[in-house]
Amino acid sequence: MNIFTQELRQNKVSTIIWTVAMLAIAALYISIYPSMFSNSDIASVIQNFPEVLKKSFGITSDSLSAFPAFYAFLLNLVILTGALQAMNLGTGITSKEVRDKTADFLLTKPVSRFNILNQKLLSVVILLIFTNAVFLVAVWGFIQVFIDEPFQLTAFIRSSMGLLLVQTFFVSLGFLLGAVLPKVKSVIAVSLPTVFGFYILGLFDSIIGEEKIRYLTPFRFFDLSNLATGGNYQSGVIIYLALLIILAISVSYVVYKKKDIHTI
Repeated sequence: MNIFTQELRQNKVSTIIWTVAMLAIAALYISIYPSMFSNSDIASVIQNFPEVLKKSFGITSDSLSAFPAFYAFLLNLVILTGALQAMNLGTGITSKEVRDKTADFLLTKPVSRFNILNQKLLSVVILLIFTNAVFLVAVWGFIQVFIDEPFQLTAFIRSSMGLLLVQTFFVSLGFLLGAVLPKVKSVIAVSLPTVFGFYILGLFDSIIGEEKIRYLTPFRFFDLSNLATGGNYQSGVIIYLALLIILAISVSYVVYKKKDIHTI
């Protein structure tokens, strides 16, 4: 029994749906950018939004006049959607045997729990790589079609990689919760409050400017505006993120190996 291919098959449709949803968000905003910001009335209305609202959604004066900064704004929305996909995927893939009452079929096979998690984790990695590869290629195509302003490919790739990095955090967190929680009756009931809880925490960071909050939510680990305009990732933040991911995955393995999994 090849768990890896089975997981790819079972999560194929949902991955395609989430990928299409993120592409739809990007295509919508990219396509309306030229007409939206060539219209001084619309730009004026957005500029006059309350300061709290603009900070919450990452709207700056640059995002109203330059496409790279605008791309960072729309990328925030894409990353929120991608975080939900990753959280659903991570939580669902480690809790499905208990939820669907198929543990007796899987865990009685001549394969260790360590090997089971290895194959599940590998399938998750492949699905996320697929999502991000399609996103990069398609969105760069949208930009070439709709945008006349210069936008460096390296800056585009560097900023877009924020999607994969945030997804990696949430998939590892979901992996952990799926292993730790005794029974996950509904994946969406776990993923929605978790992702939006981190997102709301990020809004507090944007509004009050408290630097310490930044390290409590992956939505504020990276300055997308800086990345989209040619900046680089901070090595300290990347190391911090890597440690969180390694910790979550490691604990998942330890817990899943010793966990009592009931089949009924």
